[in-house]
Amino acid sequence: MKKFIFLIFSGLLLQACSDDKTNNATPPENISEPQQTSVSTPEASAKTWNGTSLSDATIKEVQEAKYTYTQCVYKEAQKQGYTKIDSRVATDAVIKQCEPDLAKIREVFINEGVPEIIANRYLKKTRVNMTRKILQSLMFAEAARKAGATQ
Repeated sequence: MKKFIFLIFSGLLLQACSDDKTNNATPPENISEPQQTSVSTPEASAKTWNGTSLSDATIKEVQEAKYTYTQCVYKEAQKQGYTKIDSRVATDAVIKQCEPDLAKIREVFINEGVPEIIANRYLKKTRVNMTRKILQSLMFAEAARKAGATQ
């Protein structure tokens, strides 16, 4: 019975895919025509930010600031006071303690001319990744304590 249902769904999927390719009502665009760009003035193109315009020194400075932030989070998470509270609350406290180190990365980006939205997106990604790692670590330590393992 499962094979029969699988065959029916496969046939319907193949039919749906073949209909999309054969019933193309709009003709393809002429590729040889030059494309119009949305930037019409040199001033507008100078205001746009290109991700590859960061210098090697700036990238190194961001990496050093991120390393400092990471070390702050790991050192803060090692403190014994966080073992007595819930791992989610402890993670939140650790991340809040190291927020000034994360702000240094934002300063580097803003000084280099990176738009705020891109800088904020990078900081959010960094913060979320670090939060996940620390939460996982603290949950593991909490589970080990409850299971009777000593630290």
